[in-house]
Amino acid sequence: MLADPREVIDGFPAPPPVSRAPRRFSPALALFVVLALAGVAGCGYGLVTVFSYRLAKMPTNAMAPAVPAGTAIVLGKRDGQVYRRGDVVLARMPAHQDNRAYLLLGRVIGVGGDDVRCCDEKRRIVVNGKSVDESYASGDGPVFRALVPKDGVFLAGDRRDVSWDSRNEEATGMDGSVPVSEVYGVVVATGPNRWWVRTLPPTTAFTAAGLPGAPEVDQGPFLGRVLVGAGAGVFLTGFLGAVVTGVRRGRKRRREAAGPGW
Repeated sequence: MLADPREVIDGFPAPPPVSRAPRRFSPALALFVVLALAGVAGCGYGLVTVFSYRLAKMPTNAMAPAVPAGTAIVLGKRDGQVYRRGDVVLARMPAHQDNRAYLLLGRVIGVGGDDVRCCDEKRRIVVNGKSVDESYASGDGPVFRALVPKDGVFLAGDRRDVSWDSRNEEATGMDGSVPVSEVYGVVVATGPNRWWVRTLPPTTAFTAAGLPGAPEVDQGPFLGRVLVGAGAGVFLTGFLGAVVTGVRRGRKRRREAAGPGW
């Protein structure tokens, strides 16, 4: 009787059938997979956060040194945004008579209901009878007095000698207030581009003068960049860890399957 060719190989008995070792759950591999997924989620959320802010370029030095010419400004705006004294905003000054509307980057020095005038004996802006020491401001501007209407803001550049803003409009007999609906957003950060920005520090000049409503600090652009960087790092850690762990597990299973002497 002829031998089954499956049982003889070159005159030698075939090796015993290979019994595969059962796959075991690997906590390390599971951890690395979770890390990789968490990294993707964190990086994605960071990108969404960063790009939810609008970017614009400051063409003049009217807001120097807080926002020098050529600096990128990052705008954040929420539904129902409340603007506070000291906020730096980008707005559209409405047209007056023969003058066309224009974009204005300025600091809010008056909100709805405020009585704003220039100036006291030390050339300081006076808001509701309180003189405001603005260390960031320089230069002199026109003499004016304005009653800011409801849902309006009154803006001034930090370079009071070169900025054409609400003060100048008011001094020339126009309404210098800007409707809140014409404000595009608060400047929350500045820098050369979207990725290399710093949070714009708030001023305490108005609260120090006894006026309520401190400007908010929006850390969104900074936190978004942190999430992108941290998420990318966590993803790489999890991905590389999963690859290394998987390779090692594969080698171990092959050695166990081969058995002694193989």
